[in-house]
Amino acid sequence: MRSHRHVPLLAALLTALVVGPALSSSAQSLQEVRAEREQIQSRLDRATAALGAVEERVATLGAEAERLESEAGSLAIAVDELREGMQAQVVALFKRGSVRDPLTVFLTSDDPNEALLRAQTLERLVVADLGEVESLGADRRRLAAVETRLAEQRREVEAARADQAELQATLQRDLARAAELQRRLEAEERERQRREEQRRREAAERAAAERDAAARASRSDAPASSSSGPTARSGSGGGSTAVSSSGKACPVGRPHSFSDTWGAPRSGGRSHRGTDILAPYGTPVYAIVSGTWSIQSPGPSAGLWAILRGSDGNQYWYLHLQSHTVSNGARVSAGQQTATNGDTGNARGTPHVHFELHPGGGSAINPYPTLRAVC
Repeated sequence: MRSHRHVPLLAALLTALVVGPALSSSAQSLQEVRAEREQIQSRLDRATAALGAVEERVATLGAEAERLESEAGSLAIAVDELREGMQAQVVALFKRGSVRDPLTVFLTSDDPNEALLRAQTLERLVVADLGEVESLGADRRRLAAVETRLAEQRREVEAARADQAELQATLQRDLARAAELQRRLEAEERERQRREEQRRREAAERAAAERDAAARASRSDAPASSSSGPTARSGSGGGSTAVSSSGKACPVGRPHSFSDTWGAPRSGGRSHRGTDILAPYGTPVYAIVSGTWSIQSPGPSAGLWAILRGSDGNQYWYLHLQSHTVSNGARVSAGQQTATNGDTGNARGTPHVHFELHPGGGSAINPYPTLRAVC
């Protein structure tokens, strides 16, 4: 994970927590933390959408550049072949001592019939050569135009890639800051739950003591008996995330950001067949539904990846993972952690889960609506 700078706001919040009144300072700082997190999330969502558009532009420009390079290569070959053919004819005619004027050939020949035949043949050669000259000129002009456009295209590709790199850097900074704020809020939430649990336990103990006192008072002629009051059970957790009423969980923990890029052009003439969920390195990755975690062989494009074979009959693909946290073939529940987020394969520099939805194990469909409903 890249290091990030500590902003003055965080220092101010920490100082307030130490020197200010505990309860009011904490409440104020949490409000500021939540507000900053919302601002960063808005920036993340805008940057994610912009990154998707830039990646689409890079892929489109790259495909056009490949087409122009192929066309330029074909034209260059055609120009060379025409030029070499014309040079060969000139050399052959020079060796035979021929002239290129049909009238001169006719007048300087001793045999009128032979002179006429030679003149007609030479005339056809001259006409053919003129056609080749015109073709050569046209091909040269087309080649020059294609090379000019190709140079422009390369400059546009470089500019688009520079924009892409800048957006990736911005996303990394904002994701790192958002992760820091998320950890702070989660720690505060755990502390709030601990205090709430303690209050419930103390209230239960007071209620039990009051019941015991009332029982002793009503049975003053009976020996006093001790009673242990009921105790509340501690909460469970760890390695899981919330599951919605539909039985699904968001496949990537917070902070994260994603946009609808279904069908957008990608390098190599491909189209995007999933949704990229951007998150910091190491962010927990969860099973969206209950099923079997099937680890696949790593590949140069997918990197570390797995298929969640859902109990609902659908397949959910997770690509570019950093690591697996369950074994191959493990039975997992919806919301259980199965992996961590990374940038393996062709995702270098942009940690994200490429998430695909394959209903019934068939062709992929756009997973964006499903993700919007559960994330």
